[in-house]
Amino acid sequence: MHKDQPTPSNRLNFTKRALDRLTLPSEGVAYFYDTDTKGLAISVGKTGRKSFLLYRRIQGRPERIKIGRYPDVSIEQARKTVAALNADIAQDLNPAESMRERRSEITLADFFKVYYERHSSVRKVSHKEDIEKFERHIDTNRYGVNLAKLRLSDITRAQLISHHAKMGHIPTTANRVIALISSMYSRAIQWGYFDGNHPCRGMDKYREKSRSRFVLPDEMPRLMLAMEHESNELVRDFVKLALYTGARRSNVMSMQWPDVHLERKEWNIERTKNGEPQTVLLTPEAIEVLERRKKAAQSSDSLFVFPGSGECGHLVEPRGAWERMLARGTALGLVEALTEKATAKTFDYQLALEEAIDFPAQTIERYTPLAEKHGLHLQHYEMRDLHIHDLRRTLGSWLASSGTSLPIIGRVLNHKTPEATKVYARLIVAPVRNAMEEATAAMRKIGEQ
Repeated sequence: MHKDQPTPSNRLNFTKRALDRLTLPSEGVAYFYDTDTKGLAISVGKTGRKSFLLYRRIQGRPERIKIGRYPDVSIEQARKTVAALNADIAQDLNPAESMRERRSEITLADFFKVYYERHSSVRKVSHKEDIEKFERHIDTNRYGVNLAKLRLSDITRAQLISHHAKMGHIPTTANRVIALISSMYSRAIQWGYFDGNHPCRGMDKYREKSRSRFVLPDEMPRLMLAMEHESNELVRDFVKLALYTGARRSNVMSMQWPDVHLERKEWNIERTKNGEPQTVLLTPEAIEVLERRKKAAQSSDSLFVFPGSGECGHLVEPRGAWERMLARGTALGLVEALTEKATAKTFDYQLALEEAIDFPAQTIERYTPLAEKHGLHLQHYEMRDLHIHDLRRTLGSWLASSGTSLPIIGRVLNHKTPEATKVYARLIVAPVRNAMEEATAAMRKIGEQ
């Protein structure tokens, strides 16, 4: 008889006292069998490690199914688990085979690699955003369960709802993360990696507000001055070009010289986020920036207008310099406001101006209390809530404010549908104001006759 087969000497009623007193083998592993529950066994190693398992002949062959380590799993828990497995066996099912299939099943992290290679990287211009969303918001313990480590069949609708709820402070991102997971499951089903029910179907999303922030007229001089004093010339020119072209951030960062035609005053983008090519008309301000970058690139063999040291070869995320410029713009606004309120005894304008340019964050902290004493509130001059994508919206907003029609704005920004341009309709006030003023003036003129 094989050493791991039940014999009178290795059969006993499993109790805590009995299991704690089991003799350790000098080598290998010894097995002991419960007289109470059919198939329940415990393995004992020479180091004292003990683990419950089911040992039975299933469909004609001996099978071992691990239950869990003792005492982490109690005797009662082990008996209940084995009883459930015995019920499956009685119905001619093989739980050992099911578990082998589960162990070989792909995890969400493994499938993301497949999804990225077959779908995201070849069909989505924003494929790098998928990597960021997955790494920051899915492959993390931040929201409780790390979904990336779970098998596709283990992820439940309840877990996804909980994950989404815990991201409630960033509702738009939460919706995008669930959309990514949903797309992954759709492809997993389509490609044969998963045959269960789609866990994302019918999930409620957060209501999203369309962002309307852009650089306002009183902020533009401060942003320009803040850029002129930015030491990182590469990022400064990137911000200017994003502002002057209205192109998407990712397109500006990955801009290549072969696509730029200064003589024709055009920049050809082969593929944008909406899947359509775009020809950007270059204004004199944009050309000035590009000529400066061209001169700076003479000693470089990079094809990128904004080269970077990373793997992709171009500028990626200019967060530090961008935040400095916004802080500088905020500090300048605060200092300018104080010049009209504070006295020379309490406020040195020239010194404050220099501090705002060189040490913006400290300037804001230093002068905010003085501003509040004079009834000035920091939020009226705050620019640090601006995002880089707001530069694109800024061009559209300024076009709208100057009376440009929505179709023209949509063409400038390469919107695929008119719906995307409707956000600018409320800014086209100049023609409306002129028409109203003409009408009310006519009313008054008749009344005065």
